Amino acid sequence: MIAGVRGPLLAKTPTAALVQVGGVTLRLQISVSCFETLPAVGREVHLLTYLHVREDALQLFGFTDATERSLFEHLISVSGIGPRLATGILSGATAARVREAIEAGDVEFLVSLPGVGKKLAQRLLVELREKFAPGALTKLPVAAGTPGALTAGMGGDAASALVSLGFTRPQAQSAVQEALHELGSDATVEAVIRRALRQGAR
Repeated sequence: MIAGVRGPLLAKTPTAALVQVGGVTLRLQISVSCFETLPAVGREVHLLTYLHVREDALQLFGFTDATERSLFEHLISVSGIGPRLATGILSGATAARVREAIEAGDVEFLVSLPGVGKKLAQRLLVELREKFAPGALTKLPVAAGTPGALTAGMGGDAASALVSLGFTRPQAQSAVQEALHELGSDATVEAVIRRALRQGAR
C-alpha cells in the first residue's frame, strides 16, 4: 500500500492535487479541507495517502495528516459510505470537527454535511462513536496552507469541484451563485464550496 507521497506540487484544485514523485506524476483526490493546507504550486508537499482498489480503477486519496486519513478510513467502514461520499463529508468540515460531532452525538451538525441524512447520521453515531476513544486519532502538525484566492475563474473552479463531489452541472452552478450571493465577492473558493455543500445537504 502507498502510505504517503512527497514531492513538488505541480497543480491543485479543491478536489485534486498533482504531485511529482521521481519521474512519475500522481493524481490524488483530496477534500477541500486538505486543499486549504496545500502550499503554493512548485513547493514540496507531503501527503498521507489511501489507495482504494476497485475492479475497474485504482483511486489514490491524499490527506493532510493522520487525523484526516483515519477518519476517512473510519467513514468508509460504515455501510453506505464510499470514498466519494467520505471525501464530500471531509470537504464539508474539518476532520476534527466531524469527529467532535460524532463523539458528542450532534445529529444536527452531521445532517448538515453533504450526503448525510438523518438515518446515515444515526448510523455514524452507532458505528463510530465508541471507536473514537481518547487517542484513537492522532493529530499531526499541519503545514501552513495558502488560502484560495478569488480569481476570475473562481466560480467555475468551485462548480467543477462540486460536480466531482456529486452535483450535476446545473446544481453546482446554482449552488455557487447562491453561496456567492450570501458570502459576498471577497469569499474564498473554499468558503464558497463549503457553503454550497451545506446548501446541497439541506
